[in-house]
Amino acid sequence: MSVGYDCRNNLFYTQAGEVVYHIAAVAVVYNRQQHSQRLYLGHDDDILSLTIHPVKDYVATGQVGRDAAIHVWDTQTLKCLSLLKGQHQRGVCALDFSADGKCLVSVGLDDFHSIVFWDWKKGEKIATTRGHKDKIFVVKCNPHHVDKLVTVGIKHIKFWQQAGGGFTSKRGIFGSVGKLETMMCVSYGRMEDLVFSGAATGDIFIWKDILLLKTVKAHDGPVFAMYALDKGFVTGGKDGIVELWDDMFERCLKTYAIKRAALSTSSKGATPEYAVEIFLFIEMEKIGHMEGEVWGLAAHPLLPICATVSDDKTLRIWELSSQHRMLAVRKLKKGGRCCAFSPDGKALAVGLNDGSFLVVNADTVEDMVSFHHRKEMISDIKFSKDTGKYLAVASHDNFVDIYNVLTSKRVGICKGASGYITHIDWDCRGKLLQVNSGAKEQLFFEAPRGKRHIIRPSEIEKIEWDTWTCVLGPTCEGIWPAHSDVTDVNAASLTKDCSLLATGDDFGFVKLFSYPVKGQHARFKKYVGHSAHVTNVRWLHNDSVLLTVGGADTALMIWTREFVGTQESKLVDSEESDTDAEEDGGYDSDVAREKAIDYTTKIYAVSIREMEGTKPHQQMKEVSVEERYGGAGFVCIY
Repeated sequence: MSVGYDCRNNLFYTQAGEVVYHIAAVAVVYNRQQHSQRLYLGHDDDILSLTIHPVKDYVATGQVGRDAAIHVWDTQTLKCLSLLKGQHQRGVCALDFSADGKCLVSVGLDDFHSIVFWDWKKGEKIATTRGHKDKIFVVKCNPHHVDKLVTVGIKHIKFWQQAGGGFTSKRGIFGSVGKLETMMCVSYGRMEDLVFSGAATGDIFIWKDILLLKTVKAHDGPVFAMYALDKGFVTGGKDGIVELWDDMFERCLKTYAIKRAALSTSSKGATPEYAVEIFLFIEMEKIGHMEGEVWGLAAHPLLPICATVSDDKTLRIWELSSQHRMLAVRKLKKGGRCCAFSPDGKALAVGLNDGSFLVVNADTVEDMVSFHHRKEMISDIKFSKDTGKYLAVASHDNFVDIYNVLTSKRVGICKGASGYITHIDWDCRGKLLQVNSGAKEQLFFEAPRGKRHIIRPSEIEKIEWDTWTCVLGPTCEGIWPAHSDVTDVNAASLTKDCSLLATGDDFGFVKLFSYPVKGQHARFKKYVGHSAHVTNVRWLHNDSVLLTVGGADTALMIWTREFVGTQESKLVDSEESDTDAEEDGGYDSDVAREKAIDYTTKIYAVSIREMEGTKPHQQMKEVSVEERYGGAGFVCIY
């Protein structure tokens, strides 16, 4: 799947000098001067590929899907100009515009990695052919001849020419100069018969027509990115080095050592200095979680700040005001799946995957205390209200441990769950815990000793809870889709006024329910942005913003709550509800990992979201106050 960090050639400058890239199902236009983002939300599944028009501020993005769609859209208006469908299965893994911008070439993820040449304005196929039996990483149109192109991929480089409704192809001739390697990137030279390809070995292959002239050692490891300048080339490798070369790769003019590997090149490059700017921007300004999945999310109790923790063994603190910047990062000994702020926001508890947890200073992220009493993953962690005297720590060992924060001692153990613990919440007095388990249980325990309590369903709603993040119980039974498994809804978060319950699920949906959600299959509003599963959701301290994180896409998304008040609409029922709109190891996976991605399993395992027209994410009108929806709607702002 494509989530932004496991792709290549997915970040460009527009003609207006803005930066465009994608993550999950969202395409982002970033204005560096204003430090603002505009979002294209037309896709209904993960975006796999992106390319930019050579003349105008148009972008083409291709996605995953049984009938994978390509959207051509305007970066200024965010309007879809053309929707291309009916030719690709599983997904669209590579795109490029012709030099005149009139045509678009795409590569699919079907067994033959089919190549399609489009008249994108008319939405018509001009030509098509089978590409290669294995994955194609890059397709590049010849800037000198509109009917020619080149593809590179796993043990693959082919030179193509359109002929009628199809293509003719020629394989590269290596002779005694080199041998066939996996090619990661490709670029045409200033002379029309020269082509340069970057290999997984770190070599640059220099071609004249289809004949290999020579190879040049450029990087220690795969060459991920290459871009032609007016005079020379710039390359980026997994070794974290960006290099400037002359026009025949005879001399390396300058080398930039960058901490993490560079994966993308600029679409503008009048001077070498400007060309390198895009690499520095990628590495230094868009810093986030990478390997593994992100599950841990906590909102600060007083400030527009949140924390995330991930399988990549990092804890990160984010500012959510106008800057949207990372305030701090802390490397951890193990990956983590949960975190929580203390009531005063001064401490931050983090649960790790090895059964340990730690409490750090929320400002400095330095250790305050740590414990290791369990063997399995810590799945949830919460401070009690007011002074935060107690800390509840839930694990996949089927226990919840209660610690006295003041004495740093374990004072209670909640026993009796039949399965691993998934979610916990404190009541407002700090004397009662509700617990959800993987055995579909809603349990209650007295704090601090952990004595089991039996509470009648009619009494549960009367209890005043400090937070509600559980997904089981009579007051939220309507959040579960028909025929769903207990693991399908990953997270929930209730507003402080107890009017809106937000959920994140395995189908990539963020949903809003009017609370309490009694009865089965309740009405809701749903929103699309993340990849296959939304792992956590949390309301900000003032309920004006909902924070969500995605597992595979590793994205933190910020949704603003829109208050309309005067508009009224009806929520539709259940599934008919409408859709609204490793740091040290380098970013990129190796070729072996890319080959292991099963796109067939993905598109058939995940329910495909229905698209309507060119802009499927239609925002619903607001619900009346009588329907207890609070006049709320959502707009994803990041």
